[in-house]
Formats: sequence, C-alpha cells, structure tokens
Amino acid sequence: MKKVRGCMNEKCVANQKKTPYKEEDEYCSKCGHKLYYVCKKCYTQLPDDSGNFCVRCYAEKEDQKDRIIKTTGGVLTAVGFVVVNRGKKGINTLSKIK
Repeated sequence: MKKVRGCMNEKCVANQKKTPYKEEDEYCSKCGHKLYYVCKKCYTQLPDDSGNFCVRCYAEKEDQKDRIIKTTGGVLTAVGFVVVNRGKKGINTLSKIK
C-alpha cells in the first residue's frame, strides 16, 4: 500500500477536508505548505515515513484481525464437529444397509 501525505496547515482547506496526496507530492496544491506523511485512517502526522498508519490505528487494525481470526476459528471448529458427527451417522447407516 502506498503511503499518504497530507497538509498540516490548520487553515488550509485540504487539511480541514483531510485530503490525501500522493507520496510523490511535496507541497500542498491549495496553500503551498510542505506535505507530511499522515495516517491513512485518522490523518494524524506520522513521526517518520516507515508505515501507513499511526500507532493507535495500527493497533486497532491488528485487534480487528485477531477478532476475525478467533471468530472464524470458532465457527470452523463448530462446523467441523457437525460434519464429523453427521459423517459418523452416515457411515453407521450405510453399514447397517449392507
């Protein structure tokens, strides 16, 4: 994912609307101030250009991934038990038919 830059001039329309700029852009097209790397989600200025998200948004994103994995794992386990139990009943039924 590409990094996003944003204008940090609080009086600028681009800052107020949280307009994202491309990584290649150096200056704001509205006010002319220098652009800085910003978080893609909350538009706060990043301390360096090492990531796409601030610490808080990155942690929220990782927590969401963990919740999805845990939920999906639980659902798949439950489905697995149902399939195994039905499979056993099916095998028992087939063995009685023969």
